[in-house]
Amino acid sequence: MEVFKMLLNQDVQKLFLVVWPPIGETSNLDIDLSFGFVFKNNPDQLCIISTDKDDMWTPCITFKDIPQITYSWSDFTYRMNAWMKSEDESDIEIEYYDVTDAEQFSGIVFSKVQSIELVKLKNNPEPFGVKVLFDGDYILSTPISDGNTVETSLFNKNENILNFKKIGIIEYEKVACKY
Repeated sequence: MEVFKMLLNQDVQKLFLVVWPPIGETSNLDIDLSFGFVFKNNPDQLCIISTDKDDMWTPCITFKDIPQITYSWSDFTYRMNAWMKSEDESDIEIEYYDVTDAEQFSGIVFSKVQSIELVKLKNNPEPFGVKVLFDGDYILSTPISDGNTVETSLFNKNENILNFKKIGIIEYEKVACKY
C-alpha cells in the first residue's frame, strides 16, 4: 500500500469519473465507478483509484494516458439510466466523465490531498478500501460485487461501507507521509 503515499500533498487539476457501463443493473450501488485524478505535477497522466479486479478486495492505483473520448457531467445520469435499461451489449468500453467543473466536486478539484486512510476490517491486515481526504471533502472508494464504488460528501451516498460493517468492525489506518 506504499503506492498511496505518492498521492499525499498532490494538487488535483482535473477529476474524472471512470465507469464500466452498468448494463442491466438495477441499483446505483451496482455501478462500477472509480475516480481518476489528473495532478498538477503530472498533467498527462490519469491516476485511477479502484479495486483490484484480480481479488475484488484490494484497493489499487493505475495510471493511464488522459482519455481522448470523454463525456460531460451533464451526460452522467442520462447515460447510466440508459445503460441500466439496455439489452444491447455492443461497443461496451470504459467511459470517462470529466467532472472537473461540477459543483458536487468543488471540494476536491483544485484541492490538495491532505491525508489518506486505508479502510480495513479489525484483525485483517489487508485493506478493502481507501479514503482520500481534502480540506473540503473526501472520496471513499470501496469494492462492490462488480468492481468498485465511490462516494463523496455530495455524490453517490450509497453507504456501501455499511455492507462491511455487517462482517466486522471497520478501522481507518492513516497512510504516513513519505517524507
